[in-house]
Amino acid sequence: MTKIWLINCINENRKRAVETSYSGLGTSYIASYIKKYGEFQDVIITETGQSLGSELVRKVNPDVVGISSVTQNFNVAREIAKRIKKESDIPVIVGGHHITALPNNLTEDIDIAVLGEGEQTFLELLCAYEVNGLDKDRLNEIDGVAYRYNNSLKITPRREPIKPLDKIPFPARDLLQVSSNNLYMFTSRGCPYKCIFCSSSAFWHGVRFFSAEYVVDEIKELVEKYSAKYINLYDDLFIANKKRLKKIVQLIKKERLDQEVSFACLARANLVDEETTSLLRSMNVKHVSLGLESGSERILSYLKGGTVTVKQNKSAVNILKKHRFDVDASFIIGSPTETKLDCLQTLDFLKRSKIDNGETYVLLPFPGTDIWEYGKQRGLLNDDMNWDNFEIYLEDNANKRVIIADKMSREELLGILTLFKKEWNRRARRHLVHFVIWHPNELLSFIHRETEKWIK
Repeated sequence: MTKIWLINCINENRKRAVETSYSGLGTSYIASYIKKYGEFQDVIITETGQSLGSELVRKVNPDVVGISSVTQNFNVAREIAKRIKKESDIPVIVGGHHITALPNNLTEDIDIAVLGEGEQTFLELLCAYEVNGLDKDRLNEIDGVAYRYNNSLKITPRREPIKPLDKIPFPARDLLQVSSNNLYMFTSRGCPYKCIFCSSSAFWHGVRFFSAEYVVDEIKELVEKYSAKYINLYDDLFIANKKRLKKIVQLIKKERLDQEVSFACLARANLVDEETTSLLRSMNVKHVSLGLESGSERILSYLKGGTVTVKQNKSAVNILKKHRFDVDASFIIGSPTETKLDCLQTLDFLKRSKIDNGETYVLLPFPGTDIWEYGKQRGLLNDDMNWDNFEIYLEDNANKRVIIADKMSREELLGILTLFKKEWNRRARRHLVHFVIWHPNELLSFIHRETEKWIK
């Protein structure tokens, strides 16, 4: 029986690792899919990074290794592949956003890249392995892969996305270390919009939805099997399809799940209206996050392609607060042509708003996005960079972290971030006091949730 080792790659040296806030579901979707459709039952999932050593490789003793990696961890993924290859010449397969965007980043220690959606591709690779050991003479028969052959990079045709999404089983959370009742799930893949900085929309090429029935059945599993009390609906845009949202709400109330669990979700300002907020409230959503990006009309239009306005951002926050939601927001500074005045407009927007909590980031040009292409054309970026310098938070790698702002220096950006941080800290303290006064019975769960969110 083929033994498969799936690795969620993490950077253990990172001060604040976004990818460790929750156990990665990407590999657990892969695991559940290959178990159901390929009868590959011997699957192990590990979250690891620089600490992976020879002893662990020998202990697991897999036949095939799959590594999932984002851009800021890709150097670690390369190192993991190298260490595994030192112990045994077993096939090492890498997937995820980064290698999909830059398949030419394959090293001699990585045998194959899975490009794009990975479930069916990985299954076909495993089936091929059992027949001929992943003979590279035949890999051209599998769509959605890249590999090196005779010193050249081979890329097969793009794989068609899985439809309907309900074909994919629930992620195999039993292979993860689920130790919290604060969990997360996906109810869709992709986004109908195409912001210039978004690696997710670049990866998925459109949006597909799990059915309302599938979504509510998974929620039931999280409540009944994992004692979930709080579920973060981690879609790029949970409210994208209002008809489906209405059906989800109807089924949640029918199953009385709104009395068992509360939710958080991501929304978009131009889609927030009275009807949508009423639906979210009725299914017990308590926390809504918005990517507001900028208080400068010019910069907001640049980042989001003219699909939303500052006025709509303000209106969305006000509507959500009127319906008593906790509202998080994220902003982005450091765009090309953005000035200090533009950034201060964003800070002023925040100060005048009713937003509870959030973050401010300096724009990162992830591979595959429009802003990546802009940076390459300007000679600021290339396909063989030090990916450690794609730290999410500028202040955690202030001297080396990639920036593409051309009207502000690194020092100016750090100074502006300090102003934002002071404002966010003030709001966090105010929000905590408000929560203690109005929700004393939920204080412990609130502290647990916020600790997982911000400290990890």
